[in-house]
Amino acid sequence: MSIDAAPKGSYEALVQRLRPVFAAIGEGALEREEQRTLPFEQVRWLREAGFGKVRVPRSHGGLGATLPEFFRLVIELGAADSNLPQLLRGHIGFVETLLVHPDAGARGRWLRRIADGDIVGNAQSELGNQSFFANATTIARSPDGAGWRLSGRKFYSTGSLFADWIHTTATIDDVTSASVYVPTSSGGVTRLDDWGGFGQRLTGSGTTVFDDVEVGDENVEAYDNSKLSRSHVLAIFQLVHLATLAGIGRAAVADAVAFVRQRQRNLVNPQYPSPKDDPLVQQVVGRIRGASFAAEATTLAAADAVEAAYQALAAGLDAEDLLDAADAAVFAAQGQVIGLVLGLVTELFEVGGASAVTGRFCLDRHWRNARTLASHNPVIYRDRLVGDYVLNGTSPSTWGTRNADQITRTQ
Repeated sequence: MSIDAAPKGSYEALVQRLRPVFAAIGEGALEREEQRTLPFEQVRWLREAGFGKVRVPRSHGGLGATLPEFFRLVIELGAADSNLPQLLRGHIGFVETLLVHPDAGARGRWLRRIADGDIVGNAQSELGNQSFFANATTIARSPDGAGWRLSGRKFYSTGSLFADWIHTTATIDDVTSASVYVPTSSGGVTRLDDWGGFGQRLTGSGTTVFDDVEVGDENVEAYDNSKLSRSHVLAIFQLVHLATLAGIGRAAVADAVAFVRQRQRNLVNPQYPSPKDDPLVQQVVGRIRGASFAAEATTLAAADAVEAAYQALAAGLDAEDLLDAADAAVFAAQGQVIGLVLGLVTELFEVGGASAVTGRFCLDRHWRNARTLASHNPVIYRDRLVGDYVLNGTSPSTWGTRNADQITRTQ
């Protein structure tokens, strides 16, 4: 499996290509938030600009960026509109899965599709099931033996409303599951915009229904629940959240600065008629800028650790220690980034008193969106895994192995 990264200086080319698109996305973000307008057009812009293929190797028609380069871009996109990187989270994780896929034929086929502009959505979780490994969604051979039939109902189908394909999981039997790839145009596929969260409301994170959907053999990959291979993909999924949070932090600071600069009076401290000259306001802005900077730096440091693990995997080397270090880095970063960003999106209101909470500024969206993202993959569990790793050398990935083993034993 060869490594095909972009040449030196490629990040500048990526920025020149994508930053105008990010700017256009940011211009309408507030209006879309207020009117709950789903960003179909903005996803199209990103597709046309090649954002979906940033990590695809250049040999397969992609842009070949490294993970640190890619997550710098994700932070910028998150600052423009935090809904966009989250709705593309399934696509991002899917691409990383392809990069280390053991089947060269499947890897090449899918990477070329991604390079041609296909977007892949995610539909994994179910309401009420015991775990990721206990899917009520099932897949079975068609009665005539030609292909498969998929039936079930998934929730948290982030991004599937905007996608060409849906990557889902289904149960085959007591010990075997399958990764399933379904065109969104297939008969029997219904996508619902019923996500009811108070934040990240434009991600299409609602329900997907599969009603006896026909699936071809090439789009079903069976696996043993107790023999899941390790990769860097778990860390990637969490890094998307961290980069999006860092983007929210950057946007919140920019909005706080813009709010202060447009104010023309300072009733609380008349010694400084212009609030931007008030030392106390300056102190608040300095603190939240520092928190934003630290959140971004922490996220990118974690991306460096994941890049090291990915490079070892791509080179066919023993990557167990590097994977442990990558997971531990991302899990450790999770608690810090969440604390930093939630702190700054709360403190920013100190720059303006009651006037900062008026609806026309919509500053509350930063807290709502950050709090929603922070609620994914609860950090209390990650902190314990990091502590066990540091103290006892226990691999941070063992939670998944233990979970799979337990489900297999109880079925």
